[in-house]
Amino acid sequence: MLMMDEKKPAEHPLYQAGAPDASPRQALPPAKKQPRPPLQEQPLLTYGLMALNTLIFLAGFLSPALEWELFLQGALIPQLVVEQTQVYRLLTAMFLHASLGHVFFNVYALYIIGRSVEPIFGRARFLLIYLLGGLTGSALSLLFSGLQGASVGASGAVFAIFAAEAVHLYQQRHFYRQVRRRLQHMGFLIALNLIIGIMPGARIDMWGHIGGLLGGALLAWRIAPRFHRLILPPPRSLRELARTDINPLAHHLPGLALYCFGLVGLVALAFVLLAP
Repeated sequence: MLMMDEKKPAEHPLYQAGAPDASPRQALPPAKKQPRPPLQEQPLLTYGLMALNTLIFLAGFLSPALEWELFLQGALIPQLVVEQTQVYRLLTAMFLHASLGHVFFNVYALYIIGRSVEPIFGRARFLLIYLLGGLTGSALSLLFSGLQGASVGASGAVFAIFAAEAVHLYQQRHFYRQVRRRLQHMGFLIALNLIIGIMPGARIDMWGHIGGLLGGALLAWRIAPRFHRLILPPPRSLRELARTDINPLAHHLPGLALYCFGLVGLVALAFVLLAP
């Protein structure tokens, strides 16, 4: 995860990459020893998305009639998307779940990864990758899964955040500790999920997962925060760290618009290929 080690200044990883010849003790003016606050901010957007997914599921769980109505009106049903132009289903399906285990897995995965990614990326980037990555998964699912069946779940959006963290770790590998081990672990988890998805009897929307991974990786490659190789003194909080970002989101608004046009193109292609 994107957690920075709380160490003495001379041992801080930011001092170990490109530090000047003089030692940190010589380079920095003397200061009183004060306890440093942890590099942690509350991931309120992550908690909000977790609550939204959970509340929608609980509403249906407590009322079977409502659960069926939510599925009929919001699930990604390709036939209705194409024949009745109900494109909104690509978004609403991301907030519906088929079972208690399904919602638990997605909400728990969002809790694990969101707490580390949201404070680093900021709420705007986090939400863009979550929504656009999830929509990319829905678009590929629509394009390649055919007119049969239906799909629901936040997995595509969660996989997008997962891929975004991996891309950020790779791009900022000079900044974090044990990057190779973390990336190997993430690659193993991704491969395991893909293998489970192709096993006989698995009711998993593989194209939704793959689309989320690709969308999150593409978006993060451009808009993920980037930091200087050396920051003196070390930031005292993630908010301070965010101020050192040299890749502001505002610079990528045209690229984000182009990405959205690309999603529209994928959906339009699905309409052409699947139209009766």
